Amino acid sequence: MRNLLCCFVCCVTILAGCSKDDGCDYSQLLIGTWINSQVDAKPVLTDKVFTMQFREDGVEVYSTGYELDASNKRWIENDKFTYKVDGKSIIIEGQGAVSGLFYMEFEIVSIDAENLIYRVPVFKIDNVVYPDPKLYSMKRVRVDLRAKCLGTWYGRSTSPENVDGFHYWSYFPDGSFSYFYKDDLGHWVSKVDNNGGYFLYGNFLASNYSNDLQSGAVGLAYECWNVDIVGATMFWTGLRANNVTTSFRMDRASAPPVL
Repeated sequence: MRNLLCCFVCCVTILAGCSKDDGCDYSQLLIGTWINSQVDAKPVLTDKVFTMQFREDGVEVYSTGYELDASNKRWIENDKFTYKVDGKSIIIEGQGAVSGLFYMEFEIVSIDAENLIYRVPVFKIDNVVYPDPKLYSMKRVRVDLRAKCLGTWYGRSTSPENVDGFHYWSYFPDGSFSYFYKDDLGHWVSKVDNNGGYFLYGNFLASNYSNDLQSGAVGLAYECWNVDIVGATMFWTGLRANNVTTSFRMDRASAPPVL
């Protein structure tokens, strides 16, 4: 619930090039997709990031990771919110992705073409007030890596503490992906229970999957990465707990492995 609160708060900061008292048309400046970058001027863990898209039709799409129960987590896009702009306030209400009826008021502190900073004077779930004194910072999505991401990639973790081997990932236009790994005998295996789905917001990647091979956990899971694609090479980085940064490097492959 607190995760959801943080994610919603960041969406209001997106208005380009205005202070909160200069009479700007915030309703036009707000339109687009925004990614949470900081809370109280501190970086957000990559798996805790949320995104908000303000559409011209008055719909707000809120996307973040949810803990469904003790064994299952999932990244979910929720388009059941509406919004309106009243002066320097953004008023958002609608049904939560998991449960609850939400009502939120965001106060724009500052905005330019790339950044939004806002506070949350009002946050209610099922008419229960949840005070939130934090300051939220958002960045506007400017790039679209969806076309570059499509296809098959071959690579491995480049984190110093990780001794994992190589893998293949194949990304498809319908938002699904396949994953391949080597078994104990050195044979390539397609993870048939992967249930893979991915979402790209600029250079931010969220992936859903199931049954984590590394941790041994059973159930639905998700993970998030910051992505950079340079030529035929893709890099992933993620800020994790205790200020640890994890990373992957992969190169474009002509096809998945022969099974």
